[in-house]
Amino acid sequence: MKMYLLYYGVTYVDKGLVLTEGKDLGKVIPTPIWGALIDTGSERVLVDTGMNPVHISDPDATFRGTDLSGIIKPVLHDEDLASSRIKSCGVMPEQIDYVINTHFHFDHCGGNLFFPQADFVVQKEHYEWALQSEQCPKRDFNLPGTKWKLVEGPCTLLPGIELFPTPGHVPGHQSVVVYLEQTGPVIITGDAIFLEETMEDNAPVTAFDADLYHESIMKLCELQKKIKGQIFIAHEQEKWDQWKHAPEWYD
Repeated sequence: MKMYLLYYGVTYVDKGLVLTEGKDLGKVIPTPIWGALIDTGSERVLVDTGMNPVHISDPDATFRGTDLSGIIKPVLHDEDLASSRIKSCGVMPEQIDYVINTHFHFDHCGGNLFFPQADFVVQKEHYEWALQSEQCPKRDFNLPGTKWKLVEGPCTLLPGIELFPTPGHVPGHQSVVVYLEQTGPVIITGDAIFLEETMEDNAPVTAFDADLYHESIMKLCELQKKIKGQIFIAHEQEKWDQWKHAPEWYD
């Protein structure tokens, strides 16, 4: 099994408003947007799909007229699209069997439109919440003809690929555990862990439910110890710079 980390562009955000509620207000930081391609040898699984291509020509497409206008600033190029990034790994969009969305915020599901033949895997709780939430642009995930695989709670998607509910950032958020032979187990947290500092006890976080967010972090840390795994967190530029990026891989 191989795992490729795919770069999907970047957003520049006011850290104190978007990530660490009340801490470092006005401090603008880059937050890399990324996903993962997992090749099992027989099936190909994509974890998150980045931003919608509309942001290439219109960076303000998602947040214009909202409270987050000017606070989250996407930067996206053609080569950053999920459909482009997987090609660097020798994979075409029609070869993706499953897409796992950790959740339906704009930077995690905006490329869903490139994979109409795939089965889309999300927690049922999150799917139902997102349909009613203004936080989740319907153009990104509520697409005609989508083949949904709605799951409830922890489950094994395929041998070596497990889903783990991590609510708090939003209802029904999920993280992904991948068991690699050489690297060992890895945990793709999604937005269950924004930054390394948000793993500290009672660290300020901008979340739907901050208490539940920290509870999910504790569960992820317990899981990491149990399986002796590595954690890949969501939006830490320094961490992203340290990892291998496609077309290199982890196996």
